[in-house]
Amino acid sequence: MDLTAKHGLVLLDQLRKMRETEHLTDVVLVAEGTSFPCHRVVLAAFSPYFRVMFTCGLRECNDREIFLHDTSAESLALLLNYMYCSNLPLHNNNVQGISVAAFLLQMDDVFAQCQNHMIENMDASNCLGVYYFARDLGAEDLAEHAQRYLRQHFVQVCQHEEVLELEPHQLGKLLMSDDLNVSREESILDVVLSWMKHGSVTEREVRLIHLPELLQKVRLPLVDPDYLRETRKRNIALLVEGECLAMVDEALEVSAMHPAAVPRKLKLRYGMETTDLLLCIGNDGGGIRSRYANYAEQSFCYAPSTTHTYYITSPRYGDALGYVGTGVVTESNCIIVAGEAGARRAARQDIKVEIYRYKVEAQGSWEHLTSAEYRDSYALGSLGDTLYLLGGQMRLKNQYLITNCVQRWSLQGGPWRSAAPLPLPLAYHSVVRMKDRLYAMGGRTPQQTFSMDDEPDRLSNRLLEYDPNTNRWRELAPMKYSKYRCCAVVLNNEIFVMGGIGCEGGDRGQSRHCLDAVEIYNPDGDFWRDGPRLPCPQLSLRTSGPNAGAVAGKIYVCGYYKGADRHEDIVKDILELDPRDNRWTVVARRALMHDNYDVCLVAHLNPRGLASPPADLVKV
Repeated sequence: MDLTAKHGLVLLDQLRKMRETEHLTDVVLVAEGTSFPCHRVVLAAFSPYFRVMFTCGLRECNDREIFLHDTSAESLALLLNYMYCSNLPLHNNNVQGISVAAFLLQMDDVFAQCQNHMIENMDASNCLGVYYFARDLGAEDLAEHAQRYLRQHFVQVCQHEEVLELEPHQLGKLLMSDDLNVSREESILDVVLSWMKHGSVTEREVRLIHLPELLQKVRLPLVDPDYLRETRKRNIALLVEGECLAMVDEALEVSAMHPAAVPRKLKLRYGMETTDLLLCIGNDGGGIRSRYANYAEQSFCYAPSTTHTYYITSPRYGDALGYVGTGVVTESNCIIVAGEAGARRAARQDIKVEIYRYKVEAQGSWEHLTSAEYRDSYALGSLGDTLYLLGGQMRLKNQYLITNCVQRWSLQGGPWRSAAPLPLPLAYHSVVRMKDRLYAMGGRTPQQTFSMDDEPDRLSNRLLEYDPNTNRWRELAPMKYSKYRCCAVVLNNEIFVMGGIGCEGGDRGQSRHCLDAVEIYNPDGDFWRDGPRLPCPQLSLRTSGPNAGAVAGKIYVCGYYKGADRHEDIVKDILELDPRDNRWTVVARRALMHDNYDVCLVAHLNPRGLASPPADLVKV
């Protein structure tokens, strides 16, 4: 401890002792009948309110006692303890009282500490109270944070009594918001009816008067008709109140006449817009341009449910990742990508595999999670909250060798740990998650012996299953084709493997060609069957990442390389496979995606957090 810090602590300790013994105290603060002898100089040092009071030349300058009418004794005691001892114990039961006292006494540092405490300890049970408290106090930042939390966690908030204690105008204003994160309007209707039934008999009679105005805030045509009929039957208030009954009947009539058009007429709430999106993530900035924005740091997104195009911030933004190798979306909807650092960062450090996560709550940014020993042509998988780096090529002395090394890392943190190695070295292979297992298939594997005329690597047709409970791999039925640069997708608990470069049967050096084959693996019977052939032979991406994903029971291929020639740009068509029709159709031609990208992922996102294409966004 340096001399200055020690000197300050000695001074603080002496002031505390003098206050405890009431030595040289020259003012007494009184709150709720409790007296607190203090030193004016200490109060003035911590509170501009007292500084002005003691120096303004008015009566208070000489008064021995000062009465604080709007401050509780408990809060004042804690603030004085903070002034004299630097200790401020905050908890949920005292933080609002302390923040009010700090606000009145203009103690901005304490007020900021209180706000941070309320933000850090905010949950569904208290965010509503924090919002109205902050709004009434004029704490705009805290109120805005609480309002965002309230809207984002509205379903959970409604499970607590706070929402049932609201005044009618407060509840009505809340229900008018388009930003409530609810997936079904039935949740809003349930809140209104629960609010109406809350309280004593007298209170319920008063609340019944406000039912029509609150019911108007419910977007009744969005409620499932069967649910609405059942609700009308179970709630007598909806039957005896003529205005309410008319609103319900009108909504049912609208639904019966135009069931498909109802959602288009009414604005959907935030949570209703959340949908599965295909994210074509990569760092290629060519192919599209706009005079309104730079789309070199954006990645193409496609919503199959609406056929709309959006753009998500690319991992290259801010020079985070210079190259994306592959990616995965975890079961908890975390979007993860792996790759190499940007050129400027790589120049300052050894090259490693860098793992980044998209921050949904902080739209437009990626956060660095961890780094792993460098390899390329690897696969990335996830089970629960654990990431797996599988195979690839690792540097050994002055050359790169294909490896069977598997490492795993928990999203909760900690070091990378070894998992059971692959049964054979693999690179450019595909990995998918299905039923709490990882499945690895295809790829390149080194030959044990080969002549100068042979390829040093063979293609694999083996299918490998990893069980995290036993930390073991087992081999399953092989594919019809040995291949790599193919794409694997899980749909209806089956694995679809599409396209790639390969040859039929085991690779024994026979001719390889670009494939239009689709193979489907059934895990229950451990067998493969042929699927509908692709419209043309095609390769997936230049990386080992997939170029397709499954959404709403269908598979979508988002761009591809046609044939095995050395193409510079992908074909920017989006193909759809509906297993019921057992055929491929083109659902979008010349989509507004970049010339290349690195991995296609499926994530559950709200389009409001993404960028929409401006009107002049065109293909270069």
